[in-house]
Amino acid sequence: MIRYALSFLLLFPTASFAQEQLGIANSNYAGTDAAPLNPARLAGQWPYLDINLIGLNTSVWNDHVFLSRRDHSFWGDLRAGIKGTIGDFTINESLSPGNKEVFVSAAIKGPAVALSLGKGSVGAHVTTRLHTNAVGIPTELARFMVNGLDYPPQLGDRNHFEHVRIASAAWTEFGATYARILYSMGYQLISAGATINYLQAHHGMAAELEVLDFTVIDTMQAELHEARGSYGFTSPALNAGRGWGADLGVTFERTLDDAERYLPHHASTGCEPMAYRWRAGLSILDIGRLAFNNAYAGSFNASTAYFLDYHAIAPAGIHGMDSLLATSFSSVVRTEGVKIGLPTALAAQFDVNVAPKVYVAANAIQNLAPRSSLRMRRTNTLGIIPRFETERFEVALPIVLHEYDLARPSIGLMIRLNNVVIGSDHVVPMLARTDIYGFDFYVRIKWTIFKSPFCKGKKQARHVPGNEGALPCVDPGQETN
Repeated sequence: MIRYALSFLLLFPTASFAQEQLGIANSNYAGTDAAPLNPARLAGQWPYLDINLIGLNTSVWNDHVFLSRRDHSFWGDLRAGIKGTIGDFTINESLSPGNKEVFVSAAIKGPAVALSLGKGSVGAHVTTRLHTNAVGIPTELARFMVNGLDYPPQLGDRNHFEHVRIASAAWTEFGATYARILYSMGYQLISAGATINYLQAHHGMAAELEVLDFTVIDTMQAELHEARGSYGFTSPALNAGRGWGADLGVTFERTLDDAERYLPHHASTGCEPMAYRWRAGLSILDIGRLAFNNAYAGSFNASTAYFLDYHAIAPAGIHGMDSLLATSFSSVVRTEGVKIGLPTALAAQFDVNVAPKVYVAANAIQNLAPRSSLRMRRTNTLGIIPRFETERFEVALPIVLHEYDLARPSIGLMIRLNNVVIGSDHVVPMLARTDIYGFDFYVRIKWTIFKSPFCKGKKQARHVPGNEGALPCVDPGQETN
């Protein structure tokens, strides 16, 4: 039983992850890609209209298993794959102690729009997302996951683990965003924004092992000393559950010009974006949860149990796993449905203009999921992102730390050519023969209008009260009565 329980609870997530797409998210021309990191960024956005036609994110990161490719290049293996042969990958395990973590995320970015309406901006999007994580995994448990319960070096050892958590969900979100410039005086711009998402869930699974104490005696026998925790899982379906989510954000800009009369994308203020010396932002991401009413869920508490042949236990499907838990544990309390929290996080952004068209951004994203909860967990992320940007071309070089791991920084590359974006926050495996702990890639195909109709002479600019730029000129020498 232990073998299959661990396989279901701990190996399943690794089979299915770009997390933040920092290479494009900080861009002044990000449009629809700025809102997921901070919805306030839509206020005063530099493109007048940005439409995402289709996009894809995929990323995987862990700190235990890695692919060793020191004798082979990425492009050599790719050419071998095209010819029908498989590259020589060697799977290894990290020898570093401590708890291990796995994060997997993917998204299909459907139609999305971001439109500037002056001081206010609106946006909408449809995105299908997958997020999976396994955290708090002790090294010994990680080795069982990779090598099986009959892993010889650990046979006969008693294992006591606490606070192991896994969570996984797939859902489609239908979201609307509104952002507005709240304050524009002197050389200051303050904006706020919010995104509200309706969530249609397709899959959900979560488990928390408060205590897991067992011994694998040999290749046949195992003894469970104690197990306590909670779980919930559903069968995949188009409408497996539903929920609500939200993102909230604010930004502050130190502008290069007086912002008092600034009206984005309007002829009365010159039609040019408001340049800034630096910009700072703060946001809370993925507030909310998914509710699965037709789920196998409950809490369990097990005392001593002995298994003569754990290899012979083979549950069939999700219903079989639920029955296995109910019959194996001495105390199981069923619950009606399960609620899985979204990967809530606090995000801080800072962007400074260091030279004409050259910027350096810094991002920090901190997971807010409680230690004991059935909630998906976001990767703690630090990033420094230098970039060069124009309307039609942009290149960025993100340097990213996952889970504050200084030993394994990720170096990426993002290129935007007009309406096509291709990027990765971890491009090194494609360029060097190095050990691979993760993979990251994203692509966008867009349609962007940089100038508004007001700025193309198609519409007459309306007068803004107090805006002298919209008033007729007066001859200084003309006397008035």
